[in-house]
Amino acid sequence: MSVKLERTLENLLVWQSEYQTDLSKYGIAKDFALDRGVKVLNQLEIDYGFKIPVTKPEKISLDDIYLVHDKSYIDSLDNPATWLSIFEFSESEYATDKAEKPLNLILEDFRIKCGGTKTAFKNALQKGVSANLGGGYHHAFSDQGRGFCAINDIAIAIKALRKENLINSSLVIDLDFHQGDGTARIFQDDKEVFTLSVHSKEGWPEEKQISNLDVEISAGEEHTYLEKTEEAILKALGLITPDLVVFVAGSDPYEKDILPGTRHLNLTLEQMRQRDELVIDTCSKRGLPLSMVFAGGYGPHVWEVHYFAVKHMLETFQNSPAF
Repeated sequence: MSVKLERTLENLLVWQSEYQTDLSKYGIAKDFALDRGVKVLNQLEIDYGFKIPVTKPEKISLDDIYLVHDKSYIDSLDNPATWLSIFEFSESEYATDKAEKPLNLILEDFRIKCGGTKTAFKNALQKGVSANLGGGYHHAFSDQGRGFCAINDIAIAIKALRKENLINSSLVIDLDFHQGDGTARIFQDDKEVFTLSVHSKEGWPEEKQISNLDVEISAGEEHTYLEKTEEAILKALGLITPDLVVFVAGSDPYEKDILPGTRHLNLTLEQMRQRDELVIDTCSKRGLPLSMVFAGGYGPHVWEVHYFAVKHMLETFQNSPAF
């Protein structure tokens, strides 16, 4: 049974060791969304008793990147100053004298993870569900990066799949702590992409963009979060029947997230589990292909949120009639 199960789980999860960017080699001393994928995989291997199969993605092509981003902006990523702006380094967080690699080479890591998102989207169309154990760079605009996001893998993958005639319409359910502002802006005039964002009202970015549907949760209103999220998802699905649902499953609303700016929204692990199960189960019951990306999540505990989400996704797949 374990051999059959292991083979059946193939092409559901996308990850490779290059996701574990060693920031110190770039002279960086700053807390980013560290690689949570390896922790999720390690725990799943304990649960299942075998090595979890993963698909290793190829680096996203420049042609795909240019479907979304201005060439002049991508060219600017050769300049360390552009990265300093994207990552908002303080003087103590970046030291050129300690760097073993030039800062602009980080783009190669982004391209690998972006390739992972495209691969995961394709796999979801074939299998029904999938997850890129990384990605979710929803703050990148066509002409600029910010909020730790250099290129918008969500938008790139959607446009690449459309160019390849694999999908027409898509729904982005963004439940990161922060509004999916870059994605909303990129698709603001695109009627084939519906952007839904449930996010902190007080949290960054201070200037929000306009998604097709925005739901703001104020500090202290955590008790309304699940109800408002469910209402928003059902409303969105009443307005679009997507070929693909993209779930931006940020773990930064979790109460154990350590980023100072996420203090306005503190959900328990149980609330986060219910949130993720709501998205997965809603799409499963409707037969909608769903692909998950991790997006934000900071500190040593947030991987737990992604673990339970991925495990529920795998269990949902195992319990489907196709399995």
